[in-house]
Parts: sequence; structure tokens; C-alpha cells
Amino acid sequence: MTEKGIGTMCRLQDGPGGGLRIWIAGFLLLPTLGLASDQREISAPAIHWAAWGAQAFERAQTEDKLILLDLTAVWCHACHVMDEATYDDPAVVSLLNAEFIPVRVDTDQRPDIAARYKHGGWPTTSVLLPSGEILFQANVLPPDALLEALRASDAFYRENKRDMAERVIQIWERVESAQRASRQPQGRIYPEMLPSILAMMKLEYDPVSGGFRNAPKFFEPEAIGLALSRHFWHQDPEWRQMALFTLDQQLKLYDPVWGGFFRYAEEADWSHPHYEKLLSIQATNLLNYLEAYQVTGLPQYREVVEGTMRYVTRFLSGRGGFYASQDADARNIERSSPGVRGSEFFALDESQRLAAGIPAVDRTILTDWNALMIKASLRVSQVLGTMQARDFALKTLRRLYKERHQPGRGLAHLLRDGHPREFGLLADQVFFADASLEAFLTTGSSHYLKQAETVVEEVIRLFEDSQGGGYFDRTPSASSLGLLKFPHKDLPVNAALSTVFSDLFYLTQDPRYREKAERILQMIMDAGSLPVAHAGLALHRFLYYPVHIVVVGEKSDVAARDLFDRSLALYAPGKLVRFLDPRVDSLSIGEVTFPNVTGPFAYVCTDRLCSSPIAQAEELPDRFQEMFTALTETRKPFSTSNSSP
Repeated sequence: MTEKGIGTMCRLQDGPGGGLRIWIAGFLLLPTLGLASDQREISAPAIHWAAWGAQAFERAQTEDKLILLDLTAVWCHACHVMDEATYDDPAVVSLLNAEFIPVRVDTDQRPDIAARYKHGGWPTTSVLLPSGEILFQANVLPPDALLEALRASDAFYRENKRDMAERVIQIWERVESAQRASRQPQGRIYPEMLPSILAMMKLEYDPVSGGFRNAPKFFEPEAIGLALSRHFWHQDPEWRQMALFTLDQQLKLYDPVWGGFFRYAEEADWSHPHYEKLLSIQATNLLNYLEAYQVTGLPQYREVVEGTMRYVTRFLSGRGGFYASQDADARNIERSSPGVRGSEFFALDESQRLAAGIPAVDRTILTDWNALMIKASLRVSQVLGTMQARDFALKTLRRLYKERHQPGRGLAHLLRDGHPREFGLLADQVFFADASLEAFLTTGSSHYLKQAETVVEEVIRLFEDSQGGGYFDRTPSASSLGLLKFPHKDLPVNAALSTVFSDLFYLTQDPRYREKAERILQMIMDAGSLPVAHAGLALHRFLYYPVHIVVVGEKSDVAARDLFDRSLALYAPGKLVRFLDPRVDSLSIGEVTFPNVTGPFAYVCTDRLCSSPIAQAEELPDRFQEMFTALTETRKPFSTSNSSP
């Protein structure tokens, strides 16, 4: 085993999203090793995996044993291989059961743990001190390498235990001191920040293969969204070309038989896919390709949207909502045959796939990923008129809130044994609030707007760092075993929350929401690691008042519904549609009151003016284009001093 930096007993390292990771001792970064080709069947006793929790940590400390943390994923091919080749090895099983506390964590079910312990990818194999600090990390290890790492870790711990304990105390004192010394970011958000972010995006763009990074190639949905928005509002063909070229190249990761997208590609040209399909990736790609269809009118983009929706409906949907993922491989659970690897399976046609067996689906219903899919389904229904997708999305949204929301605790991440579990994760609250806002726009029902406000108020109370700015990824009051006591802020999720705050301000005219959005942006812009596209989208939303289309009429009236449906289908990035029924709704938005006359009528509004009444749905596109032309000629960054529509 290669040892690195044995003399460095304790150090801090920047983690994803600007967080910190705590390393104790030196042999930290063992290179990922290839698995031995001999994958013999092992008839060995099973490892006694413990769940992450107080019981496992109490055992580790009482018995003075190191923890072996296996951070895994249901869909992860390399995780399955390591299970079969390493964790079935009799010597590994014996050593782990006798001398260690083996703990297994599903990365999708515990993203807060993954944020602090993931090293490069999955699986992440970590040896932890009994108190949870990292002693050693690697990814895939064959049996001999894992045995060597375990023995060396244990020997190093026994020889340096007292020194490590002292360093652990010192490092947590430094963390607490830094937290106490944190201050709210200062300075205002100003329009010149956006061109700087856009310039950074252009530097990251790959003109040869598309995308906004080199190998490996992952989807960058926020970058696509920002590029298309930039093109729309500024008529800049370069941004349009960047977005569409990337979307075209990404189709190498699209499954032409069943639809849906694979997770990522190993190479810069989008080749050598990893074939697992995650719900979150389907949701964000749906939004991108739907927008490309709206921009271009080209049928190939619509076909991708419809194909992805068919895939999700067929494989990732059930009575309770949307399922988390589908495996890359068609695996034989009995191990009487090796199964079919993803690279072979997804080259087959429909009948051949069905004969080989369908890759397993993880039927866990995760709140944050379901919220993403709910929003995507509602947006698809607005543009393509797919009522079945709309109804299922709204039904899932209602069910999640009923089964998982508890006042004062927010939303749980999942259900386990029929009960809500894992409360206190920021992403669940943020994406659910965003989905609720999309439901409000889709239906015109104020119930969903109130629901979004309820969730957001809980976010402020439970997650806000009132001292240092921004929002923690988990509630500080939650159980804080191991590195969970480290205060981490997920910057992309904070950016999404800033956008939710901006939307709530534009919908309610409550200036407190705008102040919250700005404070998040200040924190993000001050962070050492800027999530460029996420920050750009949130910044654009904060700076520029969106187009409002307001329909005034009875919601039971066919003509009013037609106006409303046409308004939803019109393309303008970030537009907000309001359906005001004079019988039950106030006709005032901010300082503007719409007349209660025999209608219905629609109005296209900006922060400065509204169109004259539009009576016919057929008139909407032309009248909207007139307002758009006037708006693009005069559009300036919005400030709270501007009048409302």
C-alpha cells in the first residue's frame, strides 16, 4: 500500500460546495486499484453491517474499534463488483466482523453523510476513528488491498491514539472558532457580477464536444438554462449555439430504445457512458430539452422529452410517486450466472433486453428528486398539454406533503417502514417549495403558493445561518455524529433557494423574500468555490423582473381557461402566470389592480407596464411579442424601488 504524508496528523481540506473535510493521519489518498479478474463465488458468512447511528458509534468507542464506512449506491456498478469480489472474501469478512465496526450508508438516502465523506466517487471506502474523523479513504479495492489498508490503519491508530485524540480536539476547536467568527457577507449584489459569471462559463465551455467541463462529462442543466435565457433576452446567437450543440452532443447518453438518460460519460466526447439512470437526471434533462423545443420548434427535441417521460412513466413511477433510480446492469441476484453488464445490455433491442432481464429499480421515493420530477412534469404539461403527467405530478406533490411534512420539522427525505425518516435536509425543503410554486403557476390555486410559503418559513427558522449568511445543508439541531457536526453549506442548493426567494417576492411583493435572496447571493459570491451556472441563474433571477401574464376570469369559464393554458405554453424564460378569479381572488398585485369587467382578459406585464386587455387566446403570441420587443429594448436590472406590474 502506498502511504502518503504519514507525518501529517491533522489537516483541513476544502470539500464540495465550499465545505470542509477533516482528515486525521496520513495514508489518505490511496489510488483506486483495479479489481482482480478472478471473481470466484465465495460461500462466506456475511459482514455484520451496522446502520449509521448512535449505536454504531457507541460500539466503536466502547470497544475501541475503527469504523469501516462503505458509502455505496443502489445503482453503482463498481459497488456491486466490490460487494462480490471484496466484501464476500472470507478474510475480509472475518477481519471486519472481528476488529472493526462496518457501517454501510446509501448515498441517495443520506446525502448529508455523502457530502462529508464522499471521496471522488462510489463506492467510497473509508476507515474512520471511533469518533468519525477520516483516517483513510479510497474507492474500489480488491480484497488484498482492503485487508492491507485495514491492518495498516488499525496499527497506525494503536500507535498514535493519544496524539490523534489531541489533534481531533484541536481541529474541532478550530472549526468552532471559525464558526463563531463568521460574519454576514457585506456589499450589495450589482449587475456587473453577471457578465463576469458568463465570461467564466465561456471559458469552461468545450467547443469541440459541447458541455462545460472536460472529461468526465456530466450534465450541466443550469448552464444550459442560463445560456438559453441569455439568448432569449439578449438575442445572442452564441449562447443559443452553445446550448443546442451541448444538448445535441449529450444525446450520446440517451437510451434510444427505452428513453431516458444515463448518468455520465467517462470521455470528453460523451463516449463510454455509465449506464445507471437516476430520476434527478431525467427531471433536469426534461426541462432543458423542453426549452430547446420551445426555442427551435424542432421535433427531435420534443421526441426526447416524450421519450424520457415514457421511460419515467414505465420504469420510475408507482402509486406513491417517482422511484429513485434504475441499475446499470441486469444482475442475477442468485449469482448462478454473471448477468449482463450495462455496456452490453443497453446495446440490445427491446425483445433482447426483456429476455435478459430488466435492471433493478430502486423504488425508494426521495423527496428532493420527486420534487424535481414534479416540476419537470408540470412544465411538460404546460407546453405539451399532457394532462396525465400533470395529474400524477400534483397527486404526488399532495401525497408527499401529507405523508412527510411535520410542522416545525419540515419534510422528511423518505419513508421507511411506512414512517417518515431523515428530517432536516435542506434540499428536500428547497426543491419541494419550488415544485409547489410550479404547481401554483400551473393550476392558479393559491393553496400551492401558501404551501410553498409554509415550507420556506420553516427553512428560514431551521436552516438559516443568521451569523454567517446562507443556509446549512441540515438542521444544526439534528443528530451530529462524526463529520455531521461539521457546518456545511451546499452552494448549488443555496442558489436554488435564492431563486425560490426571488420568485416568492415577485409573486407576493413581500420585500423580506428579496432580502433573503440577496443575502444568499452575497454568501455565494464570497465563497471560495463558485458554482458558476447555479450562481448565474440565481443572480439573473434576482436582477431582472420576470414577465407576468395575468389572466382575469372565472376559472370555470372555458374562454378563461383557454387564455390561461395559452399563457402557460408561451415561451419566456422565468415567466410567471397568474390566474385571478374575481369571485375568490384579489385583483391587485402590488400597486396594480386589474379591472373587474365582463371578460375574461389576459394582460402581459413587466415591472413598468402592462398591455391592454387581450380577449382572444389566439392574440396572445402576437401581443406577447410586441411586449417582448419593447421590453428587450428597455430592460434594466430590477430594484425594489421599481413599481410592481
